[in-house]
Amino acid sequence: MSRDKRTLEFYVLAAFFALFVLFLYGPLSAILILSFQGENGGLTFPLNGVSLHWFANLFERQAVGDFGGSFKRSFVLGLMVMIVTVGVSLLAGLAFRQKFRGATALFYLAVASLVVPSI
Repeated sequence: MSRDKRTLEFYVLAAFFALFVLFLYGPLSAILILSFQGENGGLTFPLNGVSLHWFANLFERQAVGDFGGSFKRSFVLGLMVMIVTVGVSLLAGLAFRQKFRGATALFYLAVASLVVPSI
């Protein structure tokens, strides 16, 4: 059984990918770990006790903002957008099965809308 030797490019790309993943998920992992700090804890390592204080504080009614209401509105908005998107996509799929005048231009317009970044 012969093994192919890996080239230098493979190891360079593997190191680049590892750094990419570290920079992408490193800060998120640190904040997730630090969110379990106790009431006196801040952004410090090692942890000053472990508790769910900040998660309980998140779901309490706040003077500044209402997390529960915001979550509910975001969920309803996402659900409405999903329903409209599925409906429009279904109708577009059924329409593009038929040949009609301007179908090519309309198809490319729909594909171009996927390329343009959204807000």
